Amino acid sequence: MSWGVRAHIWSRCDSRYLRLLKSYRAINKVHIVYLGHNNGLNASLTTGLHLQLLSRVFTKPDEARDAILYSYSYGFSGFAAVLNSTQAAKLSEAEEVISVFRSRMLEIHTTRSWDFMGLNLHIQMEQSARMQLNFGDNIIVGILDTGVWPESQSFRDDSHLGDIPSSWRGTCVAGEEFDPATACNRKLIGARYYIAGFESEVGPLNTSGGAEYRSPRDRVGHGTHTASTAAGAVSPNASYVGGLGRGVARGGAPWARLAVYKVCWFKDLTGRCSDADILAAFDDALRDGVHVVSASLGSTPPLMPLFMTSTEIGSFHAMQLGVPAVFSAGNDGPDASMVQNVSPWGITVAASTIDRRFPTVITLGNNVSLVGESFNVNDTRRILVDSNTVFADGSCSFDQLTNGSRTAASGKIVLCFSTMGMVSSGSAALAVYAAGGAGVIFADTISRRSTQDNFLPTVHVDLRQGTLILDYIRGSSRPPTVHISQSRTLVGKTPAPAVAYFSSRGPSSISPNILKVHHILIFEREFHGENGGVL
Repeated sequence: MSWGVRAHIWSRCDSRYLRLLKSYRAINKVHIVYLGHNNGLNASLTTGLHLQLLSRVFTKPDEARDAILYSYSYGFSGFAAVLNSTQAAKLSEAEEVISVFRSRMLEIHTTRSWDFMGLNLHIQMEQSARMQLNFGDNIIVGILDTGVWPESQSFRDDSHLGDIPSSWRGTCVAGEEFDPATACNRKLIGARYYIAGFESEVGPLNTSGGAEYRSPRDRVGHGTHTASTAAGAVSPNASYVGGLGRGVARGGAPWARLAVYKVCWFKDLTGRCSDADILAAFDDALRDGVHVVSASLGSTPPLMPLFMTSTEIGSFHAMQLGVPAVFSAGNDGPDASMVQNVSPWGITVAASTIDRRFPTVITLGNNVSLVGESFNVNDTRRILVDSNTVFADGSCSFDQLTNGSRTAASGKIVLCFSTMGMVSSGSAALAVYAAGGAGVIFADTISRRSTQDNFLPTVHVDLRQGTLILDYIRGSSRPPTVHISQSRTLVGKTPAPAVAYFSSRGPSSISPNILKVHHILIFEREFHGENGGVL
């Protein structure tokens, strides 16, 4: 047989193998099999029972062992395994099984916030409650998110901290760019990561060139943000670039200890979190001895039944052990019934405004001045263009870029309107960046306007201001220009608090008869861009 014929046969075999592999992945999915309480059984015995149950739907014991991803055996009983629909249906009929459901991919939802709430570190002893003065001393907060950046000042050893609480049973695991000897201390006392569910759903993790880290190290930044907001150490004289928002950065409980559980991974420019991994983190966190669990993640409606989601199962059993679980409401407001974490045994937190703004003066080429909001640290003078000259339909979206977009936008400030189809300033900035633009003026309704730190300089204005700018562009007899001044910090001049427009609202879409108060956390989303969700 010639080498050419052999190569042809191998090529056909490879193609057939790839088709079979894709077919297998399409049929076999990660499922959660939930069994309820573990009835006080030890972990090894519980895991053995899980394998025994799983073996009922496989012909060989080794197949069951290969299929299982996690065995949940401390706070509750259950397991995650790769199953086809027939196997999942058969397991759901077992008397000891409460529910079987597909593991889904969930998404991840500063210096003045706590002072604005009245939690001031420097108030007099007699003016404050004992709990407030302790500021979380010896409380262990478990954060389920995208990991942590241990070099941050928010996670350093603090002189106020004593020994690690004797109740702590967790660990700090090693991984890529994460050395427990230097990363963990008396503040950041624990760090773990969970990836089996994620890789079973989307394939091997991409770690090339720092695209992600197979470790507790944070690639996205969201986990570092939520951990520091909850329990970050006191960091005096902190500010945004250029001195904006200068003050003392700290968490709400600056003397609390942190245990980080990385369950969300960088995918499609955000953090994606597998139900299977989230449940594994809940199980470990309860075993490790955390006192509070915080998870800023969720999935948009339609919602699953309460005992068919990782967050609701994990928080239910945490509640039984006296561990409160705190969730974000979501960033899908302002429409009703978009709240994502709705269990009556969990605490759900909405987002709110504070009394701080960052006014930014815009001066047009005709000497008309307007005041928007931005995080602009440098004076900028540029040519100004309307989005209709850059995008086919003027919507400032990727799919409307044309062959002439780069020429039209290169080095210029682009005026975009949310009402033309792009409701997110972050997405508009990304599209303008792709076109070669130097910045964005983003016009939105007054009720929706929210200053964000996009990677491309962005000034936020209301629709009236945006219309004035558009009229100037269209009526100018010479190339229109704009001068964007450096932003300033203004405190105490804005009525607050108010629920932020983007915060998800109730009532629950699966249990509207359960009246639940959604607590409001005042925080500074504008420093954290599109995914700066609530605690």
